[in-house]
Amino acid sequence: MSTPTCIFYTAGNDQLHRQAVRLEADGTIDFGSVTTDPIELLEAVGAQRPDLVVADLGVDPDGVLDVLDKLPTPRPRLLVIGPQHQSGPILRAMRMGVREYFDAPPSEDDLRRAIARIGAELAPAAEPAAAHPARVVAVMGTKGGAGATVVACQLAAILRNGGARTAVVDLNLPLGDVALYFDVQPAYTLANIAGESARLDATFLRTLLQGRPNGVQILAAPSRAEEAELVRGAHVERVLELLRADFDWVILDLSRTWGEPTVRALDLADMILLVTLMDVPTLHHTRQHIDLLERLGHTGRRIRLIANRHGSTDAVTDKDVAEFLDREPDFRIPNDHQTTLAAVNRGCSVVELAPRSGLARAYAELTRNLHDWCSVAAPAAEPESGGGVLARARGMFRRS
Repeated sequence: MSTPTCIFYTAGNDQLHRQAVRLEADGTIDFGSVTTDPIELLEAVGAQRPDLVVADLGVDPDGVLDVLDKLPTPRPRLLVIGPQHQSGPILRAMRMGVREYFDAPPSEDDLRRAIARIGAELAPAAEPAAAHPARVVAVMGTKGGAGATVVACQLAAILRNGGARTAVVDLNLPLGDVALYFDVQPAYTLANIAGESARLDATFLRTLLQGRPNGVQILAAPSRAEEAELVRGAHVERVLELLRADFDWVILDLSRTWGEPTVRALDLADMILLVTLMDVPTLHHTRQHIDLLERLGHTGRRIRLIANRHGSTDAVTDKDVAEFLDREPDFRIPNDHQTTLAAVNRGCSVVELAPRSGLARAYAELTRNLHDWCSVAAPAAEPESGGGVLARARGMFRRS
C-alpha cells in the first residue's frame, strides 16, 4: 500500500487538524499542509501535487465545492466531510468524483481506514485484473410500483439458468424485497458489511451471500430500515470490486431515491436499465430520472429504457413516449400481472412457473438483448428438443 500525500482543508475544524497531525505521526499519510483559506488550498495543490485532499465543507458546502472544482488537473483524490440531509452537495460531490463522503465528523479510525483504501488504489496492482470481470447491471424504477425488483430478479434467474454465475445486490434501500422474491430468508445482509467493513474481503463476502445451491446468490438489503443508513458508497464500491472477480453477472436492484449508495452504484454499473410504465405520471418521473442521469454524466446507449406491463390498451403510445422523452422504449415487457404475482408469491421465476407464457419469452428475449447491449456473447442456443434456457427451467420446475 502506498502512503498518500495529503492536504487538509479544515474550514476551522480543529478536530480534523489534530487528526491530520496524528495520522502523519503514525505513518498513515505524508503530511502536505493544513489550510482554511481557499486560495492557499489551490496554491498548495498546484505546488505539491498531493495524492489526496481531505476537505470539510463546513457551513458553506457549495462554496467549498466551488473551490474543489477549481483544483488543478490531474485532480487529486477527494475525501469530503459534509452535510447528511442536503442532497445537492452529496450529488455534486459524487459528480466531482469524491472517493469518500462522511456525513458526520469521522473518527480517527474511520479516517485512517478511508485513507488506507485510497492508498491501496495508488499502489501498483499485485496481480492482473480478471480477464473477464462480471458485467454490472443496475435496474432502477422511475416510480414506486414500476416493477424494477421483478425485472431485476427475473433477469438474474434466467442468466443463472443459462449457466452464468450470477449475483443480485439489493440496494433498494431502506427495505428491499429481493430475498423475498427468491423465497430466501437471509442470515446476513448489507448491514453486516457496513458494520464490519474492515474485514471485507472475498472470503468474508462469500459467507454473507445467500441463495439456493447452484442458484442466484443474493446480498440482501438490511432487514431494519435504520440499518440502511449505515450503507455507504464506499461499501458498494468494495462489494462490486469483489463480486466482479467471482461472478459473470452482478444485478443491482436500486432505490429510486438518489442517496450516496445509489449514485456510486450507477457510476460503477456497465449498463443502467430504467424501468417505466406507460402512463403520464410515471413518464414524468422517467424524464426527471433521465435528466439527472445525464447531469451525472450517464449518457448514450448505456441507459436502456424498459417499458414494463406494456399492452395494446395503454393510454400512452410509443409515439407519445418518443415525443415526451425524445426516445422510444428499448424493450417492452408485456402486461401479465397474474403470472408475475404468482411467481412472486411462490418465490420462483416466471420461466419456472410458466415457461411457455409470453411473459417468459419476453424475459428470455430481454436477457439476450442484455448480452448484446453489454457486448457479451450469449450462451449457445440449443436444439429445440434439447431445451435451451426455457426447457432447462421447465426441467428444474418438474424436478421440484
